[in-house]
Amino acid sequence: MNKSKKFLFNLILASILVALNIILERMLAYSVWNQTISFSFVTIGFAAVYLGIPYAAIIAGLGDLIGSIILPFGPYFFGFTLTNLIAGAITGLFLYKNASWIKIILSVLINKILCSLILNTIWISILYRGGLDAFPVVFVSRIPSAAIMFVVESVVLTMLFSEKSKIRNLFNRAFNSI
Repeated sequence: MNKSKKFLFNLILASILVALNIILERMLAYSVWNQTISFSFVTIGFAAVYLGIPYAAIIAGLGDLIGSIILPFGPYFFGFTLTNLIAGAITGLFLYKNASWIKIILSVLINKILCSLILNTIWISILYRGGLDAFPVVFVSRIPSAAIMFVVESVVLTMLFSEKSKIRNLFNRAFNSI
C-alpha cells in the first residue's frame, strides 16, 4: 500500500475509532457523579497498537471533545480532554507495535494513577467548586472504581492485543490482506 493510501486508510480507521469511542464512553457507559465505567479504552488500545502514539492521543481527545458536545455528562471542561490526550499518548507509547502483557499492565497502571486518580480528580475538584481542598475526599472515593477498572482493562487489553493473542493475530491477518 503506498503512502497516500495508507494515510487515507489510517484516517478512515481513526474516524471509525472516534465514533466507537463516543458510543462506548457516552452511550454504553455507567456514569455517576465522579466516576465513569466504560469500555472506550478498547478503541484507544486498538489505535495505540495499530496506528501509534499520535493517533491514539488524538482519537482519545477527539472522542472526549466531540462526545461531550453531542452527549454531555455535565458542563464541558478542557481538563478532561487533556487527560484523555495524555492517556492516549501513554497507551500508544507502551503498546505501539510491541504490546506485551507487561507493557499493557504498565500502561493501564500509569493511566489509572496519573490520569484517572490524579488528573481527573483535580479536574472534578475544581469543576465542582470544592477546589483542591476537596481533592483528598474525591481521590479516596475514586480508588475502588480505578482498582476495578485496572483489572478489567488489563485483562481485556491483554486478551485483545498482547503479542500472543489469537484475536490480535486475526486483526494482523486482516490488516496484512489490505
